[in-house]
Amino acid sequence: MFDLYQSVPSYTPYLFAIKDQDGNIVALLLAVLIKNNIGLTGRFTARVIVHGGPLISPGAAEPAILASQLLEELVRTTARRSLYIQFRNMFDMSAVHEAFSRNSFMFIQHLNLIVPTTDPEDTVPGISKTRHRQMRQSLNAGAGIVRATSESEVREFYKILKKVYRTKVKKPLAPESLFLDFFRASREGKLGFIQLVKYKGIVAGGMVCLLTPGKSLIEWYICGMDKTWKDVHPSVLLTYGAIRYALDNGIPRFDFLGIGSPDKPYGVRDFKLRFGGTVYNHGRYLRINNSFLYSVAKAGLSVWSSFRLPGY
Repeated sequence: MFDLYQSVPSYTPYLFAIKDQDGNIVALLLAVLIKNNIGLTGRFTARVIVHGGPLISPGAAEPAILASQLLEELVRTTARRSLYIQFRNMFDMSAVHEAFSRNSFMFIQHLNLIVPTTDPEDTVPGISKTRHRQMRQSLNAGAGIVRATSESEVREFYKILKKVYRTKVKKPLAPESLFLDFFRASREGKLGFIQLVKYKGIVAGGMVCLLTPGKSLIEWYICGMDKTWKDVHPSVLLTYGAIRYALDNGIPRFDFLGIGSPDKPYGVRDFKLRFGGTVYNHGRYLRINNSFLYSVAKAGLSVWSSFRLPGY
């Protein structure tokens, strides 16, 4: 992931590590500073994101102290360059909660959905009858699940994703170059793969699948032209295809990478819950580095989200 982040002009990755007396890495943290603009306006979009971490070696002595040391270095290095630092937790972080508190992070409720994929007899029945029906409809109509094999297909997928972010998500989207570089890495057997739904020869949707071998298949980005055809449901096929891949390849879980805040209605959460699985509230940690600029940027994003900007 470090190399992928480094390849994107608007991304700056940071990697922090702690070694023991024998030179073995016992704690690791990968963060990325993201800006949507360059120059002065870039300050209002600069944020640091951490997916998962800090990672502490099992059996390491004093994990809370190791986590605190990583957090202190992260804050020292990036706080003046960013409005905020956000950890998007992918597992239970309660063991190092105090380390976050000591470094001025606040815990925010945020849900995730994980589908166990060790046994089809447990996984498949958890998918709702409606989702099964939509899968059959889509396949009978001639839609298919395939791997992306060319950059042109990735660009078509990105066009759909960009429209979804502009009209529905209404938040900044990573640049196209990130998806192209991910695709190039995937062709070398790195990071994961991009899965597509194709119908009548066109790309009808796609999913960026992060893969941690033997551990998780993760839905990083997904989109589909779900309202275009009556009997074709790209997002359903994409999700089922990823779950099926995990089942067939010895990957024990499929991770939806977040289903929103528990106290806010969220249609995407309702859609995903029909694939079964277990809901977790590992939450997120947030540290606001500049309260004034953060408030200004948050207000600006709210205004920006109220409009559909042509060509964005």
